[in-house]
Amino acid sequence: MATKSSNKDKASLLSPSKPRPVSSKNKLIAPSGAQLSPDKSEIRSAKKRVTVGDENDGKDSALAYKILSADQCRELLALGIDNMQIKLCDIFTLNNNLTDLKEASILDYYTGAVWWAKERSFTNQQLSGFFTIVHNLLENIKDKHMTMVENLKEFQKMMVGIGVEQSVVPSGGLEFFDINQAKMITEYVSSSLFQHYKLYEFMFSHTQAEEIIGTDVDIEVAMSADVPFPPPLDEGITTSMYEQFIATPPPSPTPEPKDEEVIEVDISSVLPEDVNIYSGLTPDDVKAVIESVAKDMLGGLKSDVYKKLQEKENQIIAKINKIHRVAET
Repeated sequence: MATKSSNKDKASLLSPSKPRPVSSKNKLIAPSGAQLSPDKSEIRSAKKRVTVGDENDGKDSALAYKILSADQCRELLALGIDNMQIKLCDIFTLNNNLTDLKEASILDYYTGAVWWAKERSFTNQQLSGFFTIVHNLLENIKDKHMTMVENLKEFQKMMVGIGVEQSVVPSGGLEFFDINQAKMITEYVSSSLFQHYKLYEFMFSHTQAEEIIGTDVDIEVAMSADVPFPPPLDEGITTSMYEQFIATPPPSPTPEPKDEEVIEVDISSVLPEDVNIYSGLTPDDVKAVIESVAKDMLGGLKSDVYKKLQEKENQIIAKINKIHRVAET
């Protein structure tokens, strides 16, 4: 039996009328243009090499569990929206999300993506692969500063191979999704990231202005006791007894000064009518009285006039200096 099978194989190889079908990758071309089939051992080794290479490529290109592990995905899918946000904050160390705009936006972006995947009933593997997509796209804006076109090409590379059994182009590593899920992921990424692409670019390229806001708060504290411990409550007394017997009385008010009484005296009743009170004044006395009265009345007026003249002089000097500067230029 072995001899017959070998003879049949040799006949099939040498027969020109019945060529053996061989894939184009393994064809050998003779100098005259005739196609010859390779040896069986070469075909087996080639198939074996291709199979092993494909398996390794699949393992390296798979996007599941690149960012989130299986345990983290399982825990996130079991949490509510608030606890999910706290968990993502711990995973990515976004501790300043209450004051830092960038960390707050990243946390909101991640939380929305995980919650959307939970509403679509994604498995742990699908959640991890989907989160790898949204994480890589955001990192392309943050660290690599890619444009929208470049980031769309990266997204297209990751989505290649979904719903296709045999593809010439290398798969992106998301074969665990179907066509409908791929459409939903594309719509979500378009509405959540690419629709607001300019905002994300602006946020990651500009620094946030710091504003320190302080508030002064007055706090009333109890007065310290004279002894290490305050007196017991059983020794307390009423307010009326304290004010009557213990409290220090307020100081007595000081009396207000009384206005001096002005006594009006009629000179005509004191002096006789035939006496002239100005008869004893000399010209020097009259001059001194007039000078003192004029000094008292005109002293303030003189100082006011001097101030106004000084101001007017300063204004005129300023105008002259201005004219000189204009003339020099």
